[in-house]
Amino acid sequence: MTKQTITTLGIATLYFLVVVSVLVYAFFSVRSQKADALALATTLAEQTSKQSVARIVATTIESTVALREEVSTYFLEEKETISFITEIEGLAGGLGVTIETTALDIVKIEGGRPELKTGFAVKGTRAAVLRFMEAIETLPYHSRIASMQVMGEGNEWRGQVDIFVTIKP
Repeated sequence: MTKQTITTLGIATLYFLVVVSVLVYAFFSVRSQKADALALATTLAEQTSKQSVARIVATTIESTVALREEVSTYFLEEKETISFITEIEGLAGGLGVTIETTALDIVKIEGGRPELKTGFAVKGTRAAVLRFMEAIETLPYHSRIASMQVMGEGNEWRGQVDIFVTIKP
């Protein structure tokens, strides 16, 4: 081999090593940038998902305002308890029964939610007492009837009802 061939071979080897070094550097550089790009893409996808959920929640909140207001009318506020009793007494008078409030207390049930515990004793005709009990069953409040009794004969009938009405928190 001539000196010129050896020099050319040395220069070619040197170029080869430089090119391979540049390619290896580029490979590892692209590999690390790929990992960074994937992390950014994941973060971007999470943020986009959170924004979508936030928009859906905001839309749901806006679209259910009327429904939530309607539902809130089924619950009493503590300050409305006296007007509730007055409403029941007015209902009794309109149905032709005499009424006596036998229980009135605010109790906390499991979960800490407050309820108004009320008890009513009514007297009147059989039809009037039964109409009153039906009216109590269909009160436009979130309530539960703990006990209901109707007894009597002839024109002298009595009823007792204990009802729990949910109070707004």
